[in-house]
Amino acid sequence: MFCLNYYPYCSYLDEADELKIYYHHPNQKIEEILQKYPNKMIIIDIANTIDDLDIKLLIALYEKYHNFKILIDVYDTDNINKIQESKIPFFFTNFVNHIDQLYGLMQYHPTDMYICEELGFFLDKVSTILHQNNIKVRVLPNICQSSFLRGLDSIKTFFIRPEDIPAYSTFVDVFELISDQNTQPTIFKAYQQHKWFGKISEIIPSFHGELNSRYIMDNFGIIRSQCGKRCMYKPGSCTICDRFIEVADTLKKNNISIMHSYKNP
Repeated sequence: MFCLNYYPYCSYLDEADELKIYYHHPNQKIEEILQKYPNKMIIIDIANTIDDLDIKLLIALYEKYHNFKILIDVYDTDNINKIQESKIPFFFTNFVNHIDQLYGLMQYHPTDMYICEELGFFLDKVSTILHQNNIKVRVLPNICQSSFLRGLDSIKTFFIRPEDIPAYSTFVDVFELISDQNTQPTIFKAYQQHKWFGKISEIIPSFHGELNSRYIMDNFGIIRSQCGKRCMYKPGSCTICDRFIEVADTLKKNNISIMHSYKNP
């Protein structure tokens, strides 16, 4: 499943599974969006400060429409309690990068959870825990993620190429793409079609380097999705990312591109 930001005049909105909107009171368009996309899940981000009137409005909307979820900050305790009492499905804006945080947020029974940074290399284990508790795994594939980026090679941060979506779909329920209105159509089509014939940095701007996606072997995503980041926990025990770069350099020098075997759904 793919989640896109809702831009009123952006193409491909009809092809997304979820649409994300930001709540700004007063906002008379929320009901229009819910009516327009009855078969899509609408994610309403209320991370900004809201008052009792806003909560009452959302509760009233949920009595009429059930195709939305609330996105809220975990520290907004008062509003979390009100949303829980109203039975509106919700999850947190907070990104989860370690196991203590994961178990802490699970006690609130959210519908989804953002998994990022180091936990992105343990998705086989993380997805098992969350799915056993009926919680969906969400990731931001087109951003390089690490708790400390300075000095760390981009190849060793958590990100997902378009070609690797099939490999990660075993563990991930929702791929939420981050982009502005101008770049969203291009990024969405690349991830939807599982292919990008260019530099990784062109579609994942936070990636530093000249590595070209067309020279990366097919098993790149399969290995990284459950590697446990052994290169950090057991230095010297895994150099697979470095090997991928070496192979990519060799292929580039010999003008040989990888014909990716993944098929579109």
